[in-house]
Amino acid sequence: CTIDSIFGGVKLNLEGANIKEDVVINATCVFGGIDIKLSKDVNLKVNSVPIFGGVSDERKDKVFSNNNHTIYLNITCIFGGASIK
Repeated sequence: CTIDSIFGGVKLNLEGANIKEDVVINATCVFGGIDIKLSKDVNLKVNSVPIFGGVSDERKDKVFSNNNHTIYLNITCIFGGASIK
């Protein structure tokens, strides 16, 4: 999956998604933002390149388990940011 946000915003809600295998999300935000909602039982690994931007994981009840599938988020933020909720 690829997400690009340039001078705008993207909201991706995967909260109720039935993830059956590991997923890779490649994302870029330039002067924009990306909001991603995840279920608490999904593992998340972030690889980010922030240039005057950043990525924040705001989930409160994170559960990491070897039995759950993993979302790999590869993201570049240039004067923008991403928020995982």
